Order: sequence, then C-alpha cells, then structure tokens
Amino acid sequence: MNNIKIKDFEHTQNAELDSWFSDDPKVNRDKRIRETIRYPLLKKQMGLDYLDTSEMIIYDIGCGPFGGVSSILRSKVINRIDPLMEEYKNHYPITNGVAKKAEDLKEELSLADLVIITNALDHFDNPEQFLNELDEYMKPGAFFAHIHAIDNSYSHPHEAHAHNINPELMDYYVRDEFECVWYMDYQHDGITYGWRKQPAFSGLYRKVTGY
Repeated sequence: MNNIKIKDFEHTQNAELDSWFSDDPKVNRDKRIRETIRYPLLKKQMGLDYLDTSEMIIYDIGCGPFGGVSSILRSKVINRIDPLMEEYKNHYPITNGVAKKAEDLKEELSLADLVIITNALDHFDNPEQFLNELDEYMKPGAFFAHIHAIDNSYSHPHEAHAHNINPELMDYYVRDEFECVWYMDYQHDGITYGWRKQPAFSGLYRKVTGY
C-alpha cells in the first residue's frame, strides 16, 4: 500500500469547491460539458456496460455537481452522495443529492446494489475506513465500481487531492470480500483519466462474502 494523506479534509473540500465554479458562466458551462461528455467512456472503463442496473439501488459517492456516471445508467433508485452537495445545488440542478461524507454512510451501504466512485477516493477524509466499511456493510452480491487516476496527489498536484489511490491499495482492501469481475489499468490497457491523461486503473467487484 502507498496511500499518503497530504492535507486535512476541510482544506481539500474548500479547494474542490473552488475548482468547480467561476464567476464566468461560460467557464462553468465548459466545465459541465467537459465532465459529462466523459461519462459514457468512464461507464465502459468501469465494466458497467455489461451490468444490468435497471432494478438496482445505486449509490454514486463523490459524484460532483453534474450527477456522475449514474446519471446515464438505468436504475431503480439513484442516491448521489457528496459532502459538497448543498453548495453544488446552489449552482446546478441536482436530483437525489445528499450532503454527507462517505464515511458516515456505514449501515446505509447495505441498501446499495451498486456503489460507484469516480476518481473521488483521493478527496475522502479517510478512504481506508470507507473501503473497510464496504467490506463490512455491503450485502452479498452487491457491486462496487470505480476508476481512479493512480497516485493523483503526485500525478496531478492540487489542493483538493489529499490521498494517493493505486492498485495496491485497492487490492489490499477488496481482495478478501470481493470477486474482481472487471479490471483495467494503464500498464496493461493504457487507460488514462481526464484531459491530463493521467495513468489510471478501474474495476468492478462483486461482494462474495456474507451469504
């Protein structure tokens, strides 16, 4: 594992909020287009093209102000979770959005058929705690999907990037409780994240314990 906490949570959240909004409406519109046009590719890279989500309760955690990848998925229910949700709602129309830290979901994770995290674990207060809680609370047969830039605080230094997330860290926390049903990474598949083309990795995992 190689996760190093760089900055405190309140500092990183303020930096994240500042990164989304401008006094110039054109800049904000361009940011929305830039983010949402990625969703179909991100969906594919997380293996979600092959998962029938139409009857699922989806938790899209750290989804940002534009609804996240869940906005292009069929589902029974979508719950969008982001600690900055109320601030986002002041600027963009968001439905089913709740302002909450991922680490505070705990037992609520047992309701999820699918949890999605799109390059957001590096913003969490305590990603290791959250990954442990996926192990503890997610129900058997539920899915966890993610994509992350590798070691984001190094590859893209920014005040909002508090942790380094990488394949070794993810494997450490999911290998005993989950089956990996889809995986891609930069080394073998050449996947990158965002316009900076940062080396990235992604996965889709099914909870196999607790039956």
